[in-house]
Amino acid sequence: MEIGLYANTHGNSYRDDTNMYLRHSPVEQMNPIQVAKTAERYGFHSIWYPDHVSMPITSESFHTANQSGKRAYQPYHNMLDAAVVMGAVAQATEKVKLGTSVLISPYRHPLSDARQFMTVDQLSKGRLMLGVGAGWMKEEFNSVGIDHDERNGRLVECIEIYKKAWTDKEVEFNGEFYNFDKVSMDPKPAQEPRPPILLGANTPAGARRSAKHCDGLYSLFLDSQVEFDRFTALQNIIKEERSKINKGITDFLMIGAATAKVDKVNSAESRNKPRRNCGGTPEQILEDLEAYAKAGYSLIICMLQCDEGTASEQQEQIAQFGEEIIPIAKSFNASGEWRKVT
Repeated sequence: MEIGLYANTHGNSYRDDTNMYLRHSPVEQMNPIQVAKTAERYGFHSIWYPDHVSMPITSESFHTANQSGKRAYQPYHNMLDAAVVMGAVAQATEKVKLGTSVLISPYRHPLSDARQFMTVDQLSKGRLMLGVGAGWMKEEFNSVGIDHDERNGRLVECIEIYKKAWTDKEVEFNGEFYNFDKVSMDPKPAQEPRPPILLGANTPAGARRSAKHCDGLYSLFLDSQVEFDRFTALQNIIKEERSKINKGITDFLMIGAATAKVDKVNSAESRNKPRRNCGGTPEQILEDLEAYAKAGYSLIICMLQCDEGTASEQQEQIAQFGEEIIPIAKSFNASGEWRKVT
């Protein structure tokens, strides 16, 4: 199993016994270049950057990060742009992979996104993992003039256009939402045949779309109390859908994101009953990570919890994970025939 880091470019996170929340953090506390360098030094497989264009001050939308649907963001919220930060991090690092968590594809033009993230892959010499999603916040779609009800149809077309833009010499598309004649998109990404595309989804419909159009499923375990096999039903749907199109699962990735906090023996985090997701001592967190591996996951992206919200707190969490958790987690083998991350 590999461990990824959920970037703090939308603020440091914290949680109660039920939900995860994102803190409105000063930009100097985010310090994405230094965070990336530290994560690479301590052996994190990848860093994953969240995405929003704007933040509606009021929202009644169900936030999929929490099973309760409670919104994790603050009404006024500092957020750095994923693609811009990833380009800078690509030049400041050498090995750590760079992912989106997740790109809200339907309210941008897919050719523009294909260009931006091809650039990230080129600058990083082939380290991009593109997570995409339909988007959960209706009010944000309203702000950019895109019908929220069209999001799933647009998402599918965006994914197909990314693939064409990254592989076809002459790119053209004729769909319900996007239509264009032959254009060029050069250079192609550094990865061959193209970077992997993973769908962020927690629903049966999302699982079916991922099986048909993507290279993997990215599921969320960000709330405080989780069952590690929560999405076994989605895995079964993917197996069925892949079989229908004469594809197996040996080339399909199964990854997840989880809140996590490493703490000392006899700390409140280690003594919580029930214990919070990936919380407590290194031994307790490793117990949870092994359970994720048994559920089929070969990469868990950890959103490190920082109760005080300071940069030093996150640096300490990264160091502790690198020294006490990551080396042992690498020995865990994910169950099933799913493709393993490399």
